[in-house]
Amino acid sequence: MSTIDRRAFMGGLGLAGMAGMLAACGGESAPPNASGGGGGGADGTLRWWDHLGGLQDLHDQWAADEGERLGVTIEHTYNEPGKATEALQLANQSDQLPDVYTPLVGLPMPALVDAGWIHEITLSDEAIARLPEGSFVEGLTMLDGKIYGLPAFTDKQYAACTWYNSAIAEEVGFEPPTSYDEFLAVLQAIADHGAYAPMTMALGATGRMREQIDDLAQAGGFPGYQGLRYDTGEYEYHHDAYVAAIELYKEISDRGFLLPGTNNFQIPDARGRWAAGEIAFHMDGPYSPGAVRSLNPDALEFMAVAGMLTPEGDEVVATRGARGADWVVGGTTQVAEYASQLIETFTQEDYQTALASGMDQPPIVLDTVAGADVIEPYAWLVEEFRTRIFRGPQPIVRNVDVATVQANQSPVAPELGNVIQGYLGGEISDLRAALVDLSDANSAALDDAIATAVDDGAEVSRADWEFPDWVRGQDYTY
Repeated sequence: MSTIDRRAFMGGLGLAGMAGMLAACGGESAPPNASGGGGGGADGTLRWWDHLGGLQDLHDQWAADEGERLGVTIEHTYNEPGKATEALQLANQSDQLPDVYTPLVGLPMPALVDAGWIHEITLSDEAIARLPEGSFVEGLTMLDGKIYGLPAFTDKQYAACTWYNSAIAEEVGFEPPTSYDEFLAVLQAIADHGAYAPMTMALGATGRMREQIDDLAQAGGFPGYQGLRYDTGEYEYHHDAYVAAIELYKEISDRGFLLPGTNNFQIPDARGRWAAGEIAFHMDGPYSPGAVRSLNPDALEFMAVAGMLTPEGDEVVATRGARGADWVVGGTTQVAEYASQLIETFTQEDYQTALASGMDQPPIVLDTVAGADVIEPYAWLVEEFRTRIFRGPQPIVRNVDVATVQANQSPVAPELGNVIQGYLGGEISDLRAALVDLSDANSAALDDAIATAVDDGAEVSRADWEFPDWVRGQDYTY
């Protein structure tokens, strides 16, 4: 086996079986002790990997400064998001996981602990106190009371932000749209004006399309997230809110509002075209300003954001679960103490403020944005997140045995992003039927994973996904 993909990780393996498989593919991977094994740090260098494009300069400088302070060489490496997961897989196979990294493997934290991919983190009480209450959650960043992951970014964010060029808005004469109909009318006005392309987005990136439609559907009234209802625990991708959101993208495409070539654009393609200044709208996450600054700093002056659209222009109500690990210590590290000390610096106010100034994902300490060097639309968006996004229920938080299910749940193909692309491209004619099939396939995959987990001894059932007491617009408490 030359690489390990998520399907191989999850297909039909309990945690114990998966740990054995990962060890077979990547050398000895038993959970290490503090002295480490034969992995990263063998030459005394602390290796730090991430995939955060807008933070490269910050992290390069941070590595140099903190390395000098700690008395250890810190080697920071940026991996393109599309290549980061494979890079980690290959590193694990050669028993050379980095000492600190962003865990993009696609498995729940307990599975990574069990398989030896991550090491316990030691944080001081002062570091923990710097973060908002409830930042560390059992099953997500903690296991048996021990910390295995640091959430550095806030859970209060969504990816379907309606960014636009304020200079074009002034010239064409439009206000930031809030409803689907207003948005279509503005795009038509830009098309009629004739000097600019109305819109672009990363239609070729299935993952990004999935994220955006998940967000729009929830804001449009879907009582759950990622196709799964909070109240009943049932998959319902065929809910009216999903259909309406995808139909919005379909109409944008069919009416010729998209820059030619958009259907194949990946995220850097869409951002780069928009940052050139000749396109009015670009759908992207809150991290767009940081990425745009690296592409064309002059474009920051014209960045504006309309928040997230809703079908009728209502105020956004969104729900997100507690944040998982953004940073972990590699399971084979030989410099665990230094790695923990580096991760602890990510809780400091100066790092959180610098993180905010990077205008990537908002930092977990949202108050630092007020003192950061950010554009006004970014600051406005962060306050929008703070006000509009509520804490949602998560099965793994209520029952950690859910991790066994998640580790065994096979990804469904085609997934939502493929359905969106197929419908916009004309390969799918009956959208709702395709979404019913998607719901059924995900439900079957979940049932199969539960059955496997039960066979492995987990105490779990479909009821663990049901939260009938969940109320939209309120933080969920267990």
